Amino acid sequence: MKLCKRFFLLTSIATSLLIISCGTTSSVTEANEPSGAQQEVVAELPAEDVKEEPVAGPSDYDLYKSKIDGLSLRLASAPKPTTKGRAFPSPFSVKVTKTVDGTPAENVELTVVYPVSKKDDEIHYGETKITTNGNGTANFTPPVPKMSVNGTVSIFPSGDMTNEEIANAAKLSAVTAAYQVRTNLLQSGGCIAIVDYAQNGSPITNNSVSSSNLLTELMKKGFVRIGNIDFTKEVTSGSKEKVYEAAKPMIGSSSNYLIFGTVKYEQVITQIEDGYMCTLVGDITCLNMKDGSVLYHTTKTASATDAKDWQVLPKVRADLATQIADAIYYGM
Repeated sequence: MKLCKRFFLLTSIATSLLIISCGTTSSVTEANEPSGAQQEVVAELPAEDVKEEPVAGPSDYDLYKSKIDGLSLRLASAPKPTTKGRAFPSPFSVKVTKTVDGTPAENVELTVVYPVSKKDDEIHYGETKITTNGNGTANFTPPVPKMSVNGTVSIFPSGDMTNEEIANAAKLSAVTAAYQVRTNLLQSGGCIAIVDYAQNGSPITNNSVSSSNLLTELMKKGFVRIGNIDFTKEVTSGSKEKVYEAAKPMIGSSSNYLIFGTVKYEQVITQIEDGYMCTLVGDITCLNMKDGSVLYHTTKTASATDAKDWQVLPKVRADLATQIADAIYYGM
């Protein structure tokens, strides 16, 4: 009986192993054999991102150019020259219209560039903003000037002036006017001491023609209580301290300023194809006789030509005197 049970158990195990083996073989065979309708498997690749090139918009310059092309600026009025320390008698006024129909352009921001300080003939400019009203008009009233100066006011549509193209376009569209402030020393009294040099480079120690010419031109401009004085040795030394020390006991308190300097040949009288020419250079300093400080310094150059050699020098001296007088009038 035990033998039969053992045989039955072994038979059952063998049968079970056979069933498992057949099932495994069948599964492998089914996996390896192709199906009746073979399907091709195509892997789907991720779609690439298509980057569209951005469409370039108008540049800052294009926008500014379009704006100014649509506007027309004109100077409506400008004040007469004033005196240092006094307000201008009227504002600088600009009229802005639309180019398309000539009607007033309202709420247009404009930039005003005007003199704010200077050192001798070097002018420094500042800026401010103004806006047109309903009539297309904008006014600029400068602060009371604290310096004498011969400069300009420029007014143009506002924009980014750090952009070179915009700055150039603004310059072309700008309206300009003279910004002139004369010296406040016309009535103060002063002296002139200018030394002329000969063609050989030596100083002429008497009868300075340049001093006399300058005196005449300054008097035409309204200077009073002014005359010539002689400091040849001190002037030719090139030391303003020596000039000041020599002038103090001679001038005393009768004059508030001293104009001194030299006039030399840059080019002696020279024959040219159609006559003669020469060039003179004037180096001029204006001293405050109260303390010896420099009120103003300038260097001017003048050239002239003439058919006769003896006429060319008076002509160039006269031109130089006019230039120096103008510079002192708006500079001292």
